[in-house]
Amino acid sequence: MGKKLELGLLDEGSEMVVIWRDLCHELGLVINQEKQMLMHTANGGSEELEGCVEYLEVDVGGIKMFAHAFVVKMAPYHLLLGRLWQKGVKLGKVENGDGSLDVVVTDPLDGGQRVVVSTKERQEE
Repeated sequence: MGKKLELGLLDEGSEMVVIWRDLCHELGLVINQEKQMLMHTANGGSEELEGCVEYLEVDVGGIKMFAHAFVVKMAPYHLLLGRLWQKGVKLGKVENGDGSLDVVVTDPLDGGQRVVVSTKERQEE
């Protein structure tokens, strides 16, 4: 994300990019608190988001994509990359023979530039 290496959680069930409030403060990101949204959570609840970091730069192996990231107070992740971001980078998946999974990210401005990233299971904090 430009200033800090941060693992992103890929979530095909989410339509948005979500960022943890404490990470915003750590990076000195500006939160537009006029952009409010209500997020429905996987457990059937809902959470009011605290604003939006507009045009957050997400850099994956040199491929940059900008996204509006909605800010959440508490979450079991620091950065959640939902379907809108995934569609923007034409995210592809490669199932390997050993059972591991790689993802392919394509530059939205230069469709010929791609980067392959090995995934790993999320570790509980």
